[in-house]
Amino acid sequence: MQIKATGRAPFFGTASTSAVLVAITSLALALGACTMNETGQRVGSGAVLGAAGGALLGGNTKGAVIGAAAGAAGGYMVDQHAKRGQAESDNARLRQENERLRLEAENQRLRQQTGY
Repeated sequence: MQIKATGRAPFFGTASTSAVLVAITSLALALGACTMNETGQRVGSGAVLGAAGGALLGGNTKGAVIGAAAGAAGGYMVDQHAKRGQAESDNARLRQENERLRLEAENQRLRQQTGY
């Protein structure tokens, strides 16, 4: 039995090349996420998941790149939705606090007027 040499590594140009790229990118983003803000983490996570999905579905690097772009966009949208929800929650809490302070000030004013 004779093995024919092709002059290239057996995995280059196949779907496993995309898997290697996704694995390396995932590792780099995971290590870099330690210093990222929440937006960067969500966009990076979306990009990694999108790249993995694109590589698996597309079977090539182009699929991984398209998946990464779509995943990054999705991660950004998730981030903005989470921030909007947090801002609405903060605003509701601040409105309640303002109302409490207004009522407290009104009660104090009435006590001073009536001499209590």
